Amino acid sequence: MTFSQEWHALAREAQLAGQQIATGVTALGRANHAQTGYYTQAFFGLSIGLERLGKLIVLADYAIDNSGRFLTDAELKKIGHNIATLLDTCEVLSVKYRAGKKHAERPNDTIHQGAVKTLTEFGRLSRYYNLDLIVQGKSAALTEPIEAWWKSVVQPILSKHYSKRQQEKDKLNATALAKLIGDSSYVLHQNEEGRTIDSIEALALRTGLTSVAQKYGRLYTLQIVRWLVFLLSDLSHIGAYERRIEPLLGLSEPFVVFMNEDNLLLSRKTWSVYPPY
Repeated sequence: MTFSQEWHALAREAQLAGQQIATGVTALGRANHAQTGYYTQAFFGLSIGLERLGKLIVLADYAIDNSGRFLTDAELKKIGHNIATLLDTCEVLSVKYRAGKKHAERPNDTIHQGAVKTLTEFGRLSRYYNLDLIVQGKSAALTEPIEAWWKSVVQPILSKHYSKRQQEKDKLNATALAKLIGDSSYVLHQNEEGRTIDSIEALALRTGLTSVAQKYGRLYTLQIVRWLVFLLSDLSHIGAYERRIEPLLGLSEPFVVFMNEDNLLLSRKTWSVYPPY
């Protein structure tokens, strides 16, 4: 069987979007104040992947409503690179196609909103923050992206998921470590908010915060991805099997790894759209 050029193009785009997301959430689960490159890798992968996944959804919906015709180049460019706006459009489409179905409702609490806001800013402008700070470019007026993620995403996560019991345990461990090696150690780090970490105790406490931030940052981001993938899956099925739009056949297949429940999204550390998953 021979598939059209349009089918191959959409299949490549789906794999690109899916693997960018997979790379992004894997990096997000490793990001910490001492290895900030993981944060940036996560933001690049997620902003690119979410934008392209959102555009695949918009393209599929348009084709279904227009007898298999796709948006023109000019029409596609009008959508732009605003992830938040794209997800608002996808929310309307989710109501249109998936009302009442599993994972049809958009994940949209404070943590999800913070993730979308930070990734939208990064995709549009703040990805240039470091260079713009040097040359006083446009994004220099924004909050630094890692700091923005910590304030908008991680702080609400810690308020919700960093239990008093775990805090007390981490405090005891940090105090014990400081007594053991504090007098013979020199520490100088900067945390995600730009504050100095200058003691073994403070460094150990930050490690506790980071483990919660990594795990739940990945979970909440993947909840957004899962919602979009279920929508794309339904659009692919409607387009290919009900409307006979060949380029939409199997469009959601590269994303199936994201169609799992929270327990796996929370626990799995390494992600890829390619088997073995």
